[in-house]
Amino acid sequence: MRLSAYMRLLLLGCLLILTGCAMAPSRSSVPAAEAGHTIHLMRYGWHTALLFDGNDILSRSERLRTDLRPAPYILVGWGDGEYFVRDDAPWSKAVKALVASDYPAMQAGRRDSNPPAGVAAQDSLPLAITSRGMDQLVAYIDRSIALDGKGQPVYLGAQPDHPDRFYQGNGHYSLFNNCNSWIVGALRAAELPISGINLTASSVFEQAQQISALQQQMRTERTAQAGAAP
Repeated sequence: MRLSAYMRLLLLGCLLILTGCAMAPSRSSVPAAEAGHTIHLMRYGWHTALLFDGNDILSRSERLRTDLRPAPYILVGWGDGEYFVRDDAPWSKAVKALVASDYPAMQAGRRDSNPPAGVAAQDSLPLAITSRGMDQLVAYIDRSIALDGKGQPVYLGAQPDHPDRFYQGNGHYSLFNNCNSWIVGALRAAELPISGINLTASSVFEQAQQISALQQQMRTERTAQAGAAP
């Protein structure tokens, strides 16, 4: 499938326009800074993913615990089944993914540091969530893995040598249901107040920054109150 440069620009323009209107989160809607668990939102240019404490997610997901050895961190993301899995995918695959994706893919991989390689420090954003939010988030991730007739996941890509696991995902990837909107669903499952239609990494990250900043403010206030107590 070949698209003209004009069509490529048109598709990207639509993606930038359709970001929706976001409302600033209220204090009452944001989990407390000491909610018990912290996840990190990763931004890789136009793509977003989630970074977990390794034990937090592996202790809750039997599927990932079976496929991944223990690690300090586990990175999880979602994307088009052809473009996302290939390290050297051509631009044409990215364009095809927006208009004629065959199936989605979910990525899960071990990481040794936060931020992991390829992510700038300012693009790793901490978000505190509750234990219930963590349980719901991991359940959302597990539901995103497609199973075959025997109840086993469908693996994609070169599994033995690749540091990540790629699974065929549930759902349908498109311009209007992309990696960033999947992340929005994940954050909402974690009971974080992400509002509006969010199709770009910037729109997701900007809302998450407001939540993270509010949690930091709440943490600072609580510390000041504790210090002022007789």
